[in-house]
Amino acid sequence: MYTLDPNELRLLRSADWTAEFSGAEVLSAVFRTDQAVLEHILPRPLRATSEPLGLAFVAHYPQTNFGTIYSEAALFVQAEHRGHMGMYCVAMPVDDDMAMAGGREVFGYPKKMAESITLEKTESKVVGSVVRKGTRILRIEVEPKLPLNIEALAMTGTLDPAGAQSFEVTAYMFKHFQAPSLRGFDYLPRLVSEPIILRPRNDTLSGEGNLCLTSSPYDPLGEIPVVEMITCAYGTFDNTMLPGKVVGRVWNPFAFAKHAFSKVDVAPVKLGYVEVPEETEQDDEHTGQAI
Repeated sequence: MYTLDPNELRLLRSADWTAEFSGAEVLSAVFRTDQAVLEHILPRPLRATSEPLGLAFVAHYPQTNFGTIYSEAALFVQAEHRGHMGMYCVAMPVDDDMAMAGGREVFGYPKKMAESITLEKTESKVVGSVVRKGTRILRIEVEPKLPLNIEALAMTGTLDPAGAQSFEVTAYMFKHFQAPSLRGFDYLPRLVSEPIILRPRNDTLSGEGNLCLTSSPYDPLGEIPVVEMITCAYGTFDNTMLPGKVVGRVWNPFAFAKHAFSKVDVAPVKLGYVEVPEETEQDDEHTGQAI
């Protein structure tokens, strides 16, 4: 498979690359945050809107059409580009390497591997949490017992005009890579827009809940305040990630540089926010020599 034959290439060219997530278990929280914070963290050409909203979720995907079963979480904030409303992805922890690579390399999602992404259910509550680098950076707790409030959950999305329980949301990401020279970017960072269709099943319920965002040197989620909870939801979804497209460029990479290091963990080390462990001597069990 390191070299595909012409027939294999032809089959791949004709394949449907739309990503389908069937029976996704999703716990989500919609909240109001701080307008000034959004204006500070949104890279241009994205703009903050008059309603400073955020969305966090924890999800488990038991079935996909690209062969990967995994869990992930995310933090989005509302943004607009040239009058089109959408959600800018601030963070997306994930527990599978192929899901991380696909999301980062194709669309620019800021995916990073987490050591623990869990959804735990009791008789009355559902709790979702994410632990990364030893810190619980995200926790959602909800009592799902009310009919689904799909209008609140959709936020800046577009409800199905036929009245079905589904809606479409636009995700915004910046796709960029550091140049091999370690100076600047490989190319001008690209603003990617991707439509996602979310279809909650009949078992999805709304409820009152809490969202806790916590910062670590590697993941500053706590910098986005949870001012007011709007709604929480838990249930099963059938979701579709449609092909994305590049809708903008960053023409001033120097201005964008302050936003460019959240996808990697090296910046806190280089800035001295994290102590690098010193190398310790260990005995080789075969020779008894220190290595």
